[in-house]
Amino acid sequence: MRWRYVTVPVTIGVAAPLPAGAALMPEHAASNDAYSLGLLLAEMGKHKEALGYLERAAKGLPERSRIQYNLGLLLQVLQRDSEAEAALQKSLGLEPTNMDYLYALADFYIKRNRLSEAKKVAETMVAAHPDQRIGRELLDVIERR
Repeated sequence: MRWRYVTVPVTIGVAAPLPAGAALMPEHAASNDAYSLGLLLAEMGKHKEALGYLERAAKGLPERSRIQYNLGLLLQVLQRDSEAEAALQKSLGLEPTNMDYLYALADFYIKRNRLSEAKKVAETMVAAHPDQRIGRELLDVIERR
């Protein structure tokens, strides 16, 4: 699994992108560093170790949708489905039309045979991104099941 992050010049080299117009406040630095370390550990396959760091980052930077998204992906790997679903839904609550987040939640539902929920997410994807075919392809997958 490939974790989604943007490389920026910070202590260990990775961080979540800041929202437009935002500045990194000193109280956010620890959460940003926790996020960076969590992603690094996840990339190394140390999923259980990564979890605490991503949870700390999500708590310290609750407005950062990408952190919630990556936390949701990690929780899926750890088979903590209800928490994974909540994190993915939270990422969408922060950015309702983000293609990555919509796809991740639809995929989550498809893999668990929760097809009516997957269909709603895929329909949202098609409505938000009519020029992208992935939403229609997901709907086709759901219809064939």
